[in-house]
Amino acid sequence: MSIQHASRRGHDAARALSRDFARYLVAAVAAKCGFNIAKVAIPLVAITSLGAGPGAAGSLAAAGTAPFLLLGLPAGAWLDRVARRPVMIAMDLARFVLIGSVPIAAAASALTMTQLWVVVFLNGVATVFFDVAMQSHLPDLVGGGDGGRLVAANGRLGIVDQMALIGGPALAGWLIGLSTAAAVLVATALGYLWSALWIRRIERPEPRPVDVVRRSLAAEVREGLSFVRRNHTLRAIAVAGALVNFATAGTVAMLPLLLVQELHWSESELGLFLGAGGTGGLLGALCGGRLSRGLGAGRSVLAIGLAIAPVSLVLPLVGQPVPGLVAALAWALVIFKVGFDSVVLMSFRQHVTPSRLLGRVNGTLRVMFSGALTLGAATAAFVGDYAGPRAATWVACAALALVWVPILRSPMRQQTFDAPEERRPGRVSEEDRVHPSMRAPVADREGIRDAS
Repeated sequence: MSIQHASRRGHDAARALSRDFARYLVAAVAAKCGFNIAKVAIPLVAITSLGAGPGAAGSLAAAGTAPFLLLGLPAGAWLDRVARRPVMIAMDLARFVLIGSVPIAAAASALTMTQLWVVVFLNGVATVFFDVAMQSHLPDLVGGGDGGRLVAANGRLGIVDQMALIGGPALAGWLIGLSTAAAVLVATALGYLWSALWIRRIERPEPRPVDVVRRSLAAEVREGLSFVRRNHTLRAIAVAGALVNFATAGTVAMLPLLLVQELHWSESELGLFLGAGGTGGLLGALCGGRLSRGLGAGRSVLAIGLAIAPVSLVLPLVGQPVPGLVAALAWALVIFKVGFDSVVLMSFRQHVTPSRLLGRVNGTLRVMFSGALTLGAATAAFVGDYAGPRAATWVACAALALVWVPILRSPMRQQTFDAPEERRPGRVSEEDRVHPSMRAPVADREGIRDAS
């Protein structure tokens, strides 16, 4: 083969990969925006069409979050056995049917709370499988051994996540104001169909799982848990992520009480305060790749944590003596760190995990992070009931101020993504089906090196 022909093939492969990632990204936008819109629209349908009260609305929220705790571990283990892209398509189609059934039943005057509970729960089940599959498929799509490409890809996904979190509920409210919640759910269902079609258009062949002796699902779940526990980098990510989720859940639960009830802010002022956090999260996702390249991936996580996490201790002082504008800036910085971490720590966990274990690792961490959200909100409610919202905010922010400690105590603080691309064991692509003597040596188990 001539050098020119080889170069042309490499250029064509790079262009095809770029096109495939663009399709993957379009699907992510449709799916993530749809999930955040549905979280607003379905409770509104329950309230406006069925006269649901606070208890019923709260039960819908619980039904939507329960699958993340119940199914994260087995979903991850099962997704390590199968091709992930068809699962993503199937889950999108399932959500299309589930969400689409609500406006149809409403139009026929046949909608019930039972149907909404079932729809919300099953939609959560489909989202668990879709999200874990999407996170686990990305390294196969962009090249899991190339940390720079992983950071760049996760940076774009982080921007999508933050925009969906910021814009999804706002867009839902605006659209519902123009029409009805049921009509918005029609558009949401079509968004899931749109996502499935874009995933279907991805051309790059998905690596197949290697043929291994199948064990019980419980044994494979235990293997994933053990891998997270034994891997120093993943253990630090798990503890740091759980602290962030615990703290932010408690803080978000208490801020409306602290700002509106105690300090007598208006609802619009509260919205501007929370919006500052959304802007900070978006900027964090945008800056993740650049900061990790400039400082070194591990050093950047530690440096951002040391510089920003203690700023959270300003938040419980809002109003006395900290002015609201200063507290809003502190909140924006805190969520900047959350957005930054969502890019760099996700890239770390994809980079250090063999592909055959990615589903289980992602499922394990998803359960831990979801549990931390629940525990954080429950702790804030308990402390708030007995000592007031300001005391509960102190507890949450104290946890957030220490989020850099697990990183400091792990090898991650000295690690970079500059290792050569590794062969990721566990899934075999067509290019790997060559004689062993022609294959490049396998990189070390974690696929990263210490910064010099």
